[in-house]
Amino acid sequence: MQLDKLLVENREIILKQWKDCLLTKFAPETILFFQKQKDQFANPMGHKISVGLAELFDVICDTSSREVETPSLGQLIKLRAVQQVSASDAVSFVIQLKKIVRKECLSNIKTRESYEEWLAFDVRVDTAVLAVFDMFMASREQIYKVRVNELSSGRLNGAVCPSAMMKKEQEQQAQAAADIPALK
Repeated sequence: MQLDKLLVENREIILKQWKDCLLTKFAPETILFFQKQKDQFANPMGHKISVGLAELFDVICDTSSREVETPSLGQLIKLRAVQQVSASDAVSFVIQLKKIVRKECLSNIKTRESYEEWLAFDVRVDTAVLAVFDMFMASREQIYKVRVNELSSGRLNGAVCPSAMMKKEQEQQAQAAADIPALK
């Protein structure tokens, strides 16, 4: 259980590096804001990232845990789903955990028996990647369903949606063009 002990001891260092790794996917001004603004109400997305990563880290480190989805992680994945990123970009931060943990912990492990611990850790991270991918795709699917419903009903929260307004305007322009007699 040497790796588990090291993961607990290096938790804060690993989480900071993991958060920094995830933040590299954002615009530079966004990264600066996330790093400077620590208040959860002034920076709810930054807070969700921090809490979501911490929850996922704890789940991955808990060898008895099988459930990956946590409330804050779910919110973090939903935030990624509304951004214009590919699925691989959205979940790649989970895989980066392996690299960060190896950098922080590998030099402190001397015994051969810990090889099995590393393999088990890798399996837990891989399982988390797949679960996060499923969460991301479910969130994206929900977004697309909302868009389809908006387009098919022509309404968004009781108001006429922009796409329905554009469609109506195009129809009116086509009708107006048809009503004008052809000039010869």
